[in-house]
Amino acid sequence: MKIQKQIIKISNKTQQILGTTTPEANTTESNTTNEENTDNNTPSTIDEDNNFKKSDVYLYGKDITVDYIVDGNLFICAETVTIKSQIGGDAFIIAKSITIEDQASIYSNLFAISQDLMVKGVAYDVYGFAKTSNISGYIYRDLKLNCSDLTLTGNIARNAYINCSSMNFTNPDANSLEEDTEENDDEVTSTGKINGNLYYSSSKEITIPEGVVVGETNYTEIPEINTKAFSIYNLFITILTTVVTTITIWLLCSFLAPKFINQAKELVTQKILPVLGFGILTPIALIIASIILILLNITSFVGIIAILLLIILCAISTSISIITISQIVCDKLNFETKLKQLGIIVAVSIILSIVKLIPFIGSVIGFLAYILGLGLITYKVIFREQSKLSDK
Repeated sequence: MKIQKQIIKISNKTQQILGTTTPEANTTESNTTNEENTDNNTPSTIDEDNNFKKSDVYLYGKDITVDYIVDGNLFICAETVTIKSQIGGDAFIIAKSITIEDQASIYSNLFAISQDLMVKGVAYDVYGFAKTSNISGYIYRDLKLNCSDLTLTGNIARNAYINCSSMNFTNPDANSLEEDTEENDDEVTSTGKINGNLYYSSSKEITIPEGVVVGETNYTEIPEINTKAFSIYNLFITILTTVVTTITIWLLCSFLAPKFINQAKELVTQKILPVLGFGILTPIALIIASIILILLNITSFVGIIAILLLIILCAISTSISIITISQIVCDKLNFETKLKQLGIIVAVSIILSIVKLIPFIGSVIGFLAYILGLGLITYKVIFREQSKLSDK
């Protein structure tokens, strides 16, 4: 009930600020927050610079607090981040500590990468990668989280997809336990609830309290890993490999095929569906052709060459996607110098490497980057050859 009142309060307050409050909303607001309506005769005004941003917001620094409404997407890279207001679009946050306060509401998706993630407010979908996570707010749809320790005392409206070492669904009230230790040893002030299904993976099966999951609970066992070694060494090697490979291919393209980058950018913005189709069909076609050629003794060498070609294309496809996306970003930001373009390529490489670690959504994004790069290469090669033949 407390969460529902908070959702109504946040929604009505936003509607009031935007000038779209309904009579029913006004009635509910007056019943729940009488103190805020003591001066109804004075019209409220919005300072667009300080209290309202009607565009996407990009922030970076050490300690960042967002206490104004953002009517757009929010991008933050900092050490500590605190959200205290309403975000109309998606929120992309990378920080050591992320806190979504009780009064905060993210009306679209939250993408969070941090060491400590705490969600007390409201969000539509949450995609997270963290060491420790505390979800005590309300998630309108799905929670998709990769963490070491999770405390879930909030409410998930649909399904939860979780990869973790431990899960806790209760939050005891320390004061109540001290006063009534003997009579109320098991007293709980808030218990997490998943109204859909729970899909979780862990090194050992976790006991889920009765009534927490309304739907089905599905457990997948995974081998126990050294999380410290993974987070420091493996992540560093993965990012370094991606960055070095992408920069090398970018330099080769700049000198050997300078037109390819601009042409790839145009293909993504104008013919994205055919390009993705080529990216999916190319490996299938090459594999089938290679098997047929190898089975024929005369052409077995050609089949081996085709397999080697497919391996090379797969190795560089993600880097081609990163270079193309970076070029689009540079055009949006009017970055024309090679140094700035290099910086964007490094940034996109790092972001993609980290995002690919997020469960479920990371695999999807990684696959899309793979088929996009593969499609750009094959589409360009095939249609360039066709254009040459037509010119003759």
